[in-house]
Amino acid sequence: AHELGINAVRFSTSSNLLATGGTDRVIKLWGIEAGTLQNRGTLDGSNEGITSIEFNPTGTQILAASYDKSALFWRLEDSVPKVTLTGHSRKVTAARFKYSQRQVVTGSADRTVKIWDLQRAACIQTIEVLSFCSDVVCSEYLIISSHYDRKIRFWDSRAGTCTQEVPLQGRVTSLDLCPNHRQLLSCSRDDILQLVDLRKSNDRVAFRAEGFKCGSDSTKAIFSPDGSFLAAGSADGAVYIWNVSTGNLEKRLPDMHRASISAVAWSLSGEYVVSVDKSRRAVLWSDI
Repeated sequence: AHELGINAVRFSTSSNLLATGGTDRVIKLWGIEAGTLQNRGTLDGSNEGITSIEFNPTGTQILAASYDKSALFWRLEDSVPKVTLTGHSRKVTAARFKYSQRQVVTGSADRTVKIWDLQRAACIQTIEVLSFCSDVVCSEYLIISSHYDRKIRFWDSRAGTCTQEVPLQGRVTSLDLCPNHRQLLSCSRDDILQLVDLRKSNDRVAFRAEGFKCGSDSTKAIFSPDGSFLAAGSADGAVYIWNVSTGNLEKRLPDMHRASISAVAWSLSGEYVVSVDKSRRAVLWSDI
């Protein structure tokens, strides 16, 4: 799918459009037709590899983070970015639309999280987050960041203050919010996925599986669209899917990747999962 390894993958809300981001500095768009991925174009403009991708709710815009210390914002009809957000001093590991969509939150290896006004392309707040930031998720006033110092931190974005820290046993590689924003999923280098109840954050459930290994410091784990399942790719090239209610491994999808899986995406329709790896391959799974 790319000339170099693939780091990020995301479905649009329509479920028939997919974006992948690679170390080759481009985002590729794919349509899903009759169970195959059809190339729909390329978004250029990043000077280094892409680390994360997010569609806006209407599926007409894309936000991405880059190794070139910036975040970039495209309209799908334009091949070059409409806005470039610069100000971090090291690579940007995550970029998310804030609840209002007129703002963007970025996390970086420079130990900061920044909030940006998208229309002015200006940073309006910088939060010192104490450790290399691997991922961020956010709601209207809450920003949650994950870190190499084995902690998840909760921030009140109005005051820029840390309201809580959750310690884990390994470097935290990714975060995902369930669709109703009541649970937080993390993946970490101790090969464990953790589910944190955001209403009672002392309530945590760990998900493990024989054979599952978190393959890098940026491995992404996700919720299914209905919040009933968790999915993550492993260093052994298989996709692992857990049942949230039972805590058990529901399914293992093997034999299609020859390298560690970087990220997975699940279509809003629930019909498709796509997994991407360090050896440039994207795999479309159906009828999961």
